[in-house]
This record gives sequence, C-alpha cells and structure tokens, in this order.
Amino acid sequence: MRSVDRIINARLRGREGFFDLAISGATIADMRPAAPIGSVLPGAVDPGTIDASGGLVCPSFVDPHLHLDLAYSLETVPENRSGTLVEAIGLWSEAKRTITPENVRERAIRAIKAEVSFGTGFIRTHVDVATNAGMRLVEGVLAAREAMKHLCEIEVVVFPQDGILRDPGAREQMAEAMRLGCDVIGGIAHNERTATDSREHCGILFELAKEFDAPIDCHIDETDAPESRCVEELSALALANPAWAGRVTASHVCALASYSDIHASKVMAMIADAGMHVVCNPCVNMHLQGRFDRYPKRRGMTRVSDLRARGVTVGAGQDCIKDPFYPLGTGQMLDTAHMLVHADHLSRPEEIEYAFDCVGANAARIMGIAGYGVSPGCGANLVVLPVESAAEAVRVRPKPVAVVREGRVVEESDLF
Repeated sequence: MRSVDRIINARLRGREGFFDLAISGATIADMRPAAPIGSVLPGAVDPGTIDASGGLVCPSFVDPHLHLDLAYSLETVPENRSGTLVEAIGLWSEAKRTITPENVRERAIRAIKAEVSFGTGFIRTHVDVATNAGMRLVEGVLAAREAMKHLCEIEVVVFPQDGILRDPGAREQMAEAMRLGCDVIGGIAHNERTATDSREHCGILFELAKEFDAPIDCHIDETDAPESRCVEELSALALANPAWAGRVTASHVCALASYSDIHASKVMAMIADAGMHVVCNPCVNMHLQGRFDRYPKRRGMTRVSDLRARGVTVGAGQDCIKDPFYPLGTGQMLDTAHMLVHADHLSRPEEIEYAFDCVGANAARIMGIAGYGVSPGCGANLVVLPVESAAEAVRVRPKPVAVVREGRVVEESDLF
C-alpha cells in the first residue's frame, strides 16, 4: 500500500465544480477548487497523487450488517432446497458443530477482501455464539479482523443464532465472546418459543449491554408474520434506558411491513422516540421473505421510507455472501443500495441518493464512526468512482478507480 498526498480533479457530493484534496497521514488536511481539468500534463502527476479525472470521491462504503462466519459456507453446507430462513438456520446449525476457526478465518478474509475491493472500509459483522458452535466461530472472525485491520475497520457483534432462553448457556457464551474482544451485544428475539421469552431475551440484551457498556444490534422480527411484535419490546426497553439512545439498532424488522398501518405508525413512533436505528437487508430479505405467500407476495422489506420520514436513521447491509441463507452476494454495497431502490420504490433522484446514504453516511452514523466524510479533518478513507454522482453510482454500480484506506492506496496485490 503506497501513501497518497493528494487527490485531484474530484467531484464531491453537494458541491459544484472540481476539487483537490490534500492528505496528511490518515487525515484529509485541506480541500480547494481544482485547476481546470487538462491543465496538468499527462505524466506530470507524481506517484503520491490520484487523478480522479472528474470522478466522484466519497467516503468508504459502510456495511452495517454482515455475517463473516457464514461467508462462502455454501461451498460446504448442503443446498437450501426450500429457500426458507427456517431451513437455512437448520442447515447452518448442523454445519457449525464441526467448522474450525481456521476455516472461518479463511472464508472471512475472502469476504473482507471482496468488500474492500468494492470500496467498503467499515463492516459490522455478526458472529454466531450458539452453544453448539462454542467459541470457534468467534475465534475465526477475530483472527480475520486482526489480519485485515490494515484494510478495513471491523466491529463484531455477538449473535446467539439459536436464541438465548431456548439455548441454555448462550448468555454465558455471549459474555465470553465480549471478553475475547467482540464489540456489540446482538440478539434474535423472535427466535424464542414464546412472546414472554422474546421479552425476556430483549431484557437480557440490555443487561449485557450495561455489563460491557456496549451498543445493541438485534436481529428482530425477521418474519412476515404480523404477530411478531419483538421490536415493540426492544423499543420499550430503549425508552426506559435513555442512556442507550443512539446505541440500539433493530436489524431486519420485516414484520413491520405486515402490521396494519395504524399499528405500524405507533411502533415507528416508539422507534423514533427511543432514538433507535434500523438496518434493512434488501437483497437477502427480498430473497427469503414471502416464501409462504402465494400471490400477491410480500417483499419482505421493512418500511424504510416511513421510518425515514419519522427521522429514524436507516442503513442497509449485505447480510450474506454465498451461504445457506443467500446463494448470491458479492460484498458490493452499491448492489445493496440498488436493490433498496427497487424494494422501497425509491425512484426520484433524491431518493436514489438516499439509498446511497444507506450504505454510507447513515450506516456510519449507526456504527458511530468518527470523522466520516470528505472535508478537512475527516479520515482519509475514500473511494474514487468513475461516475459524476451518487445516483449514477447506484445505477451502474462501477468498480472503484481507487480505494484509499487511512491515506494509503489499496493495491490489487493486497486483495489477491
């Protein structure tokens, strides 16, 4: 990785004209209008300069929801013949009994490199801590994070895939994973057997969050069933714990789309009042949800535009890469934004730009990333795209011209 001193001839979102960025170490030091394009003679650009040539320069993409321990596991786990979430969980439950930390590390590194190649600089990954997995998956993901820390910042969520109450010992596994170096308390409240157990599950998340002074990111209501009301329980607890405002994320929240409009309005008001965030996963939920519908089929997506209108920060994640839950996925966050445009009817230019933010500024806010942006003082974690606007980037989903991590260019040799 070579150091970068400046990026010239860059388009920036929300600004007219072209700009030159000066980079000092891992920080953007200065920004000023560029000289007219063409005034710099070909070959006159030094090795420490990136010529954006009128392309868009934006902060690194952010993937706020990924499962690195699952990535590429479809190469060894049996085929999900029904395509349902239930079968995927069953297949993974059996496979993870024998998967080694070394295998997890290798697959996770492949996924991290894939994401970085498309311009991702920050990842929040969930890692399974169910009792039949032990600490092996955690160990593999933490080893991958350490190996790739020069390329990407990775936050690890402890994820009790099989529930907490229905998997005795899972709470202790979660605490042990946090002591090993994980960062966020995760959950899957709707995967308990009863509504009462789901409520207790949410309570345990807050107990652990207080014990470790950690944020919460819970898989919740990942079902089409309107009877699934776990996000209400999580919201009520967040309201009762104002110190966690801005530190609680509800992931998936698919059932919200199946509620009546009146009840959904009440629940979304609670989410907003509690200062909670929401992460949707458009590619995977469009694939998994609606499996039990005939026609019309539900889209499986939460109410993104309605949540946005209430001031809730919404991000969008890749979720899965070639695993029993989703046979596709590349780690290209612009694919995620592109699917979000389709899933939530985001057709106006401003709405398409919003989809771009769901894998950028919004996701960064959810993860609490400091210094995210393109202005002096921000971190030099940048992507150069061969397009003129964010909306055009979502439309064509190009590979980056350059990826910059903390002021250094990520070379092809770093990824392959």
